Amino acid sequence: MYGLALEGGGVRGAFHMGAYKALLEEGYEFGGVTGTSIGALNGAIIAQGDFEAGYKLWESMDTPLLFDIEEEQYRKLIDRKIDRELLFKLAARMGEILENKGIDTSKMRQVLENIINEEKLRKSNTDFGLVTVSITDLKPLELYKEDIPEGKMIDYLMASASFPGFKLNPIGDKYYIDGAFYDNCPINLLARKGYKDIIAVRTLGLGIVQHVRYQSVKVTNIFPSEDLGSPLDFNRDLIIHNLQLGYYDTMKLLKRLRGSKYYIIPEDEDKVFEIFRSLPDMLVRELGKLFNTKKMPVKRMLFESIIPEITDLLGLKAISEYQDILIGLLEFLAEESGVERFRIYSVEEFMKEIKSQMEGKSRIHIKRPVSKGKKSLNTRLAYILKRKSRLGKAAKIIFDAINS
Repeated sequence: MYGLALEGGGVRGAFHMGAYKALLEEGYEFGGVTGTSIGALNGAIIAQGDFEAGYKLWESMDTPLLFDIEEEQYRKLIDRKIDRELLFKLAARMGEILENKGIDTSKMRQVLENIINEEKLRKSNTDFGLVTVSITDLKPLELYKEDIPEGKMIDYLMASASFPGFKLNPIGDKYYIDGAFYDNCPINLLARKGYKDIIAVRTLGLGIVQHVRYQSVKVTNIFPSEDLGSPLDFNRDLIIHNLQLGYYDTMKLLKRLRGSKYYIIPEDEDKVFEIFRSLPDMLVRELGKLFNTKKMPVKRMLFESIIPEITDLLGLKAISEYQDILIGLLEFLAEESGVERFRIYSVEEFMKEIKSQMEGKSRIHIKRPVSKGKKSLNTRLAYILKRKSRLGKAAKIIFDAINS
């Protein structure tokens, strides 16, 4: 059985649910789930067996559902520069935090009360644990569900997610704050229970992540391929985007898909090499002119000069496989022509979709370098646009040759 650790990160937690959906579809089973902050909330939903209800909750999530606060005030909190330095400063001033009334989280609690069934969670065969920090005692708490007093599960879930700026509510005579101040991705809680294979769904949220203290544990990290946005920005479009990103980024890892932005089924490397090798001499010379390549035999020009130049323009490593180079060129065209991102493609399907989208547009527009403005800035911008223009032209030449 696998263990599942969910990193904190506010609204970035939508990524967890997309990732878990992919893991379920691929047949993964989890004996234990741990989380911090939003990871604890999502983890509790998963551990009690209500993932589908939790996923639907995320699909309907927005600010008014969770916080009793005017949009303008909420935006001020979102726009505040909350970074790692600020978190450490707050940690050093816990006493002052107690005086902060903060944002009322009673609506958030109500949402939890509607979806978290403490009895169901406790009776579940799935282990569950969370992290919070006691301000009163100035110490972290790493708690399994059996460590939490009866009737206090939601209190401790709220404590784990008590982000700076939220109103602090005591449990008994003690105050608690977000577990990110101690361990934002509680892998060790699972390792302590004996789990050897752990999948950690990361959000790259602000907070401290403890070093894994158990050498025999294998940890597979699922990282987002792009920034997930502000941890407090409950924008519906962003949430839906992050749900999809979690699903497809996880599928990319599990199925070893290729692509930097799109999700492409691997192709036979010899087949892709043959695509490049079979490019007509006339087109190779055209590419040579585009890149100001020195005169040499056509095949040498292609493999010793043109392909390395394209590889550099794509930002790939010199040792990249030919299929990564081809997919990089196709991704450039796909993004420029508006091909749907969240779908798994074969290379052939990807090319057909690009062709379909390109036929619906007059042409792919590559911005030309400009010559106005400050010299240093303009020179750099012109250089970037020139590289992009060359890449676009090369991609189009090769794409047309493949589809001819």
